[in-house]
Amino acid sequence: MSARKTKTASGTGTRDRSRHHLSVDNDRCRRYGICVAEAPTLFRMSTDGGLRYLRSVPATEIEQAKAAVRSCPMLAIALNERR
Repeated sequence: MSARKTKTASGTGTRDRSRHHLSVDNDRCRRYGICVAEAPTLFRMSTDGGLRYLRSVPATEIEQAKAAVRSCPMLAIALNERR
């Protein structure tokens, strides 16, 4: 399996390609930060108040991603599985 460089919540790193992908609807997101509390390895708030997140979810962090989706009061986060 090949690895690719992606922008991670903590910086730039190499991650394996994942079948699960996060997306955030920026029109709905109000930056409450609940996703950061639920999945700190996937989401972070930047110093300017913007939301940063890892789009490709490692298999080991799927449950955290699902918790972030469930906890978003604005229903702005989606977790999709690609085949």
